[in-house]
Amino acid sequence: MTISIPEGFVKPTRQRRAPQEMRAQAIRAARHLLRDSGPQAITLKAVAVRAGVTHGNVTYHFGTVDALHMALIATITEDLAAATATAVAHLRRGEIGARDVVDVVFDAFAADGAGRLVAWLAATGAGHRLAPLYAAVADLVGGLAEGDAGLRAGGATAIGRMVSAVVVPALGDALIGGGLQAALGHEPNAMRQVTADALENLRRK
Repeated sequence: MTISIPEGFVKPTRQRRAPQEMRAQAIRAARHLLRDSGPQAITLKAVAVRAGVTHGNVTYHFGTVDALHMALIATITEDLAAATATAVAHLRRGEIGARDVVDVVFDAFAADGAGRLVAWLAATGAGHRLAPLYAAVADLVGGLAEGDAGLRAGGATAIGRMVSAVVVPALGDALIGGGLQAALGHEPNAMRQVTADALENLRRK
């Protein structure tokens, strides 16, 4: 049997992606899975299918699902830390209010199911995978303390309390905020205002 090849046909060549590009593609696929199906759907095989690459390719770059989860958390954390640092800097300059900072952090935990992933890892005994999140928050607090140049009493301790006062409620709100506030007859964003008021109180101390 003879197979005729159409005139002008060019055999497709297999493109080799750079390691950084491959990892970024896999992380994007993982974030889509997290948003659409929840954290339990993030497996090496599922990420490979979503990214349009082979299972072996994803395994080569990450090794284990544990490493994939940590890479995903690190990426989400970078976004959170950058947004929070920018918002707090504007707050200290008086350009925005406490509620604006709260909105930035709450939105970051709500986006793409980030809050659900953090809670799922902690609840399933995989809290060690949250190391990038804890490290980024600590670095954020340290950086803000240095930027204060001694202007704020309490230094890093005081700033750490303010960051915790926003991050912890933001995580809770991402998980049960909508249902809880509806059951209590509160407005959808009631917890954000409560958190903003608490932040303002801490800033006055």
